[in-house]
Amino acid sequence: MTQQTESHIVEDQGYGSYGSGEEERTITDEMMELAQTRVGADQRVRNGWNTEATRDSIRHFAECLGIDDPLYSDPDYASKTRWGGIIAPPHFHRTLGVAVQKEWTPEERERARDPMSGIHAWHAGEHIQWLGPVYVGDVLTPRRYQGDYVEKRSEFAGRTVLDYGCSEHWNQRGELAIRATGYSVRGGRQKEWGERKKYADIEPQTYTPEEIAEIEADYERMEIRGANPRYWEDVEVGEELTPTVYGPLTVSDMLSFASGHGVLMRGSLAHRLAYEQRKKLPRAYMVNRAGIPDIIEAVHWDDGLSQRTGNPLAYDYGPQRLSAMIHVMTNWMGDDGWLRMLDMQIRRFVYIGDTEWGKGRVTGKEIRNGEAIVQLEVWVEDQRGRITAPGNAEVMLPSREFGPVELPPKFESPPPGWYVK
Repeated sequence: MTQQTESHIVEDQGYGSYGSGEEERTITDEMMELAQTRVGADQRVRNGWNTEATRDSIRHFAECLGIDDPLYSDPDYASKTRWGGIIAPPHFHRTLGVAVQKEWTPEERERARDPMSGIHAWHAGEHIQWLGPVYVGDVLTPRRYQGDYVEKRSEFAGRTVLDYGCSEHWNQRGELAIRATGYSVRGGRQKEWGERKKYADIEPQTYTPEEIAEIEADYERMEIRGANPRYWEDVEVGEELTPTVYGPLTVSDMLSFASGHGVLMRGSLAHRLAYEQRKKLPRAYMVNRAGIPDIIEAVHWDDGLSQRTGNPLAYDYGPQRLSAMIHVMTNWMGDDGWLRMLDMQIRRFVYIGDTEWGKGRVTGKEIRNGEAIVQLEVWVEDQRGRITAPGNAEVMLPSREFGPVELPPKFESPPPGWYVK
């Protein structure tokens, strides 16, 4: 669930019998005052995990998330679709980017600095608009801006801040492909295990052979609409989407995700490269129970480091929940549909051993500016019956009366939280 960026890093601190012993970082009034001066500032961008969309990088991304749609992996199949070849899953843009080379003034560098450096960040939601596909060979140049900082009180972490970041993703043809506003919850860590009560009583999930068989039966029921068009006229308000399933979540799943999606923080390097990075970014590391510095990202597989954030167990990456929502919709809409918009939140943690289902239902349909649009409610639900991530989306479908989907979509206004330079 954690969003880790170069600026969103947590300082090593004392924790029980291990840690560096540095002072606990918490949100202060001075941080909040400084943060308000940074709204609208250009953010420095580094190259993404992938600098170009290739057949392999697209396939690896889909596979790491359990997506087996041939549109993303089979060139013969994809060549017969309206796209004429392989395209990337909608959220592939998160891994893709070539940094703009520019000279930064000292003032611009200072405005781009994170005013809450050393405060933990949990990925908490995104609003994404898709204007066009990413093809094999495409290169995206992201432009990022700092959004607002909104203070809130959290039952889990006390004084916290919603930290908004805005981005545009332009391809090499000069086309705007994706526009997004994401946000994270910023908050300090607990000093002692059990200090935060909200999730302290959650136990690791176990399964009987019969329960595993039930999950496997849900895998068998998953279906890809694919080349069979789903027409707008055939959709009924209230109809349910066929669920997608993920789990039980294992450390192996986390490693698969990291290998295909790409690491979320620059400190995820090995051996000497990790050592050199730790010298540059010491706050990007925590000391584990063995006294060894490890990256913040290890909260996703190390229970001990996860407990320092107030969680009993290692937990998933936020983009895995984003993927579950997108996967259930792309399976349902077929190759001729287009995911126009998704607004999603991450409300609860999903732990190693948990099982998740991506679910959805049709809540409305309309013809808007000549576009055949279906509104969907989508969510991710775990084996405890908790909705861990809710969302709303719009999908464009082909219409017998209005014809095929035309791109780019006709957006009338920017998404909530969008900040123009």
